[in-house]
Amino acid sequence: MKLPRVLIVEDEHALALALAAAVRQSGIESDLAPTATRARSQLESGTSYEAMILDIGLPDQNGLEFLESLPAEQRPPTIVITAHGEIQNTIAARKLGVVDFLPKPLDFDEFQDVLTRITTPRRQKSAPESPAPETVAFVGAALSMRPVFQQIAHCCASDDPVLVRGATGTGKSHAARLIQGNSIRNGPSETLVIGPTTSSEELNSALQRAAGGVVVLEEIASLNPEGQAELVSQIEAGTTENFPRLIATTHDDLRELVEAEAFRSDLFYRLQVLELRLPPLSDRMEDLPALVSYFIGQLVPDRNLSISETALGRLMSHDWPGNLRELHNSIAFALTVNSGATTIEDTDLPEYLRKDHQEIDEKAPALLVQALDSWLDARLQEEGETIYRDLAESLEATLIRRLLERYDGKMARMASALHANRTTLRRRLQNS
Repeated sequence: MKLPRVLIVEDEHALALALAAAVRQSGIESDLAPTATRARSQLESGTSYEAMILDIGLPDQNGLEFLESLPAEQRPPTIVITAHGEIQNTIAARKLGVVDFLPKPLDFDEFQDVLTRITTPRRQKSAPESPAPETVAFVGAALSMRPVFQQIAHCCASDDPVLVRGATGTGKSHAARLIQGNSIRNGPSETLVIGPTTSSEELNSALQRAAGGVVVLEEIASLNPEGQAELVSQIEAGTTENFPRLIATTHDDLRELVEAEAFRSDLFYRLQVLELRLPPLSDRMEDLPALVSYFIGQLVPDRNLSISETALGRLMSHDWPGNLRELHNSIAFALTVNSGATTIEDTDLPEYLRKDHQEIDEKAPALLVQALDSWLDARLQEEGETIYRDLAESLEATLIRRLLERYDGKMARMASALHANRTTLRRRLQNS
């Protein structure tokens, strides 16, 4: 089955790759165009595009001017992304085929929703296979992920070996395949999952099949000493033109393994020319609501299902040692328990998540008393009679700020959850 295709017109390479990854997660292929000139050439080539993702700030032409210059038959439904704030002439843009406007920094959850909305009616009914949990590594827009996008762009533009590091479930395999698929190499690609029993013959076979292309070696730390020696030998004997580019993944710290003499130092330094580190889920918790929404959409695409603020709060308070895979499994469990309801409640979550939250709740009063005692010990040494007022104002301001973080800066959602007046909350925050 031929997959639908979209055109991504974006000059910022890291963002273009992130958009391509999000598009691929939706079962759609993409072509990249960094300039209006390149985009025009792609549209004139006869390739059929389901949609176009268009940046306004292109290096050679304003995005909307470029769109207006196209013949009507060459204008696919267009999503405009811009860092320049509000579009002044929205009505004129709509007439040009613009279906939505998305500001930078991009909310990838919102982007995928818009993309799905404009492509689904035109796509074939058979849905793509649901991706593995790790393939959603790039959903969201956490600050901790922005360097990752930049590093991926550097890796794609280079021909050097890459070492992809990250804890289990952070999306190492997906990152490796993203670099593999956008490599400057034109040869064949191979992926070999390494295990303790991986033989030199299996290794050599993969290297030969990918001659002139790219080989992904997953969990390279598991390679036995014989395999390590063979790989070093092959690297040293291989020619620059024919030997494949190597992309290795690992959840172990290879430097520590080298120091412990459990991994060859000469192989380590040959693999670690470029290094990409993926953060754990606990370091990008602002992406969790988008990830939850994505998993729900993947697991039950035919249901209009949401998650309650209470349930989301419990997910936000968990450390997620299993990263994306653990989150995926937790949502899958909740959907099984939920069985037809329209909202995932906290009671639908796995017991250990509810227990974790219960333990926090039980400890909270004692922790508050402890903090209050420390505060009073400090303030009672001071002169003045404003202790109660100062404490009340400080607690209120802190509470509003922390809740605002929980609700991703959305004052309306926070006010609704608290049954409070939005204007009052905003005024108190400004005065604090």
